[in-house]
Parts: sequence; structure tokens; C-alpha cells
Amino acid sequence: MKNIIKNKRGDISITILVIGIVAICIMAIFSFYFSDRKVKEDLNSIGIIDEAAVMKEKISFYRNLGFSEEEIVEEFKIKDETFEGFNFKYFDLSLGGISVRYDIEIKKQASE
Repeated sequence: MKNIIKNKRGDISITILVIGIVAICIMAIFSFYFSDRKVKEDLNSIGIIDEAAVMKEKISFYRNLGFSEEEIVEEFKIKDETFEGFNFKYFDLSLGGISVRYDIEIKKQASE
């Protein structure tokens, strides 16, 4: 018992080692906690891609049911754009920081 109390040099280095290990463990726990929250937010916003595919299927279904093109454009907010001789019909979806532009139809314009 007397030898244990007198060995103070070993106690200091062991104490510093233990405090360092505890600090590293605490930092690792906080790091995992905050990164887990960020990943969950990012994965939730990836569902927008599935939503775009479902919307494309809905548009196809409405066409098969016999809805007019004007009704479909109004229902799904389809936009029309011309770029470098091509006509694009598309819709936009966004959730969080992710935006999806889904091209429904691409047609080459007739030469004039």
C-alpha cells in the first residue's frame, strides 16, 4: 500500500491518458450524433426522385384514360420550353435542397 501512494509519476501519465481517451470518446459520440441527423435529412429528400417517377406514371395513366393534353398540363403544372431546336415538356419538383426537373417529352422542332 505504501508503494502505490509514492508512485506519483505513473499516476499523472495514466490520468492524462484516461482523460484523453474520455475526451476522444465524447467527441466521437457527438460526431456520430450530428452526422446521423444530417444523413437522415438528406435521405428524406431523396424521396423526391421517387415522387417524380410516380408523377410520370400518373401522367401516362391520365393519357390512357382519355384526358385532354390541356387538362393534364393544368393538373400537373407541365411547362414548355424551347432550346436549340428542341421542344421540351417537363415538370419541376423540389424538396429540401434537391430539385428535380423531369422531362416528359422531347420533340425536334420542324425546320422553317
